[in-house]
Amino acid sequence: MNTSSEDQLRKIKETFGYDYVSSFSEGLAVVRKGRECFHIRPDGQPAYEERYDWVGSFSEDLARVRKSREWFHIRHDGQPAYQERYDFVDSFLEGLAEVQKGRKRFHIRPDGQPAYEERYDWVGSFFEGLARVRKGKEWFHIRPDGTRVD
Repeated sequence: MNTSSEDQLRKIKETFGYDYVSSFSEGLAVVRKGRECFHIRPDGQPAYEERYDWVGSFSEDLARVRKSREWFHIRHDGQPAYQERYDFVDSFLEGLAEVQKGRKRFHIRPDGQPAYEERYDWVGSFFEGLARVRKGKEWFHIRPDGTRVD
C-alpha cells in the first residue's frame, strides 16, 4: 500500500470514528465501529445499512459475513446472496466457496447451492481447477463438479 492510500484510510478512520478500516477490495473497505462491522465506499460512507458481527473483504463480487453465529455471503449492497445459512463460509475463489454445515464441509456456488452432493471432513479452496479434500483418513483432489481426481 502506498503512502497516499495509507493517508486516505487514516483520514477516513479519524473522520468517521471507525475503530478499524481495511484496504479497499472491489471498491469497498471493511470497517468496524464498536461491535458493528460493515463495508464503506471510498468517501467513508457506509455502502449499506445492515450491520454484521463480522465481515470479510469482497472476492468475486461477494463478501463473507457472520450475524448471530450464522455465516453467509452478501452482495455489494449488503443484501444476502442466498437464503441458506452455514456454520462457516470462506471467500469465493474460482467461482466456489468452502462451507461447513454441522461436521461436514463442501463447496457452494454463488447462489448458495452445493456444487456437488458429496460431503467431506475437510475441503480446501480451488486452485487451478482442483481442491484438496479429506474423507476419513483419505486425502485426494476433486474438480469443481465433485469428480475425484486420483
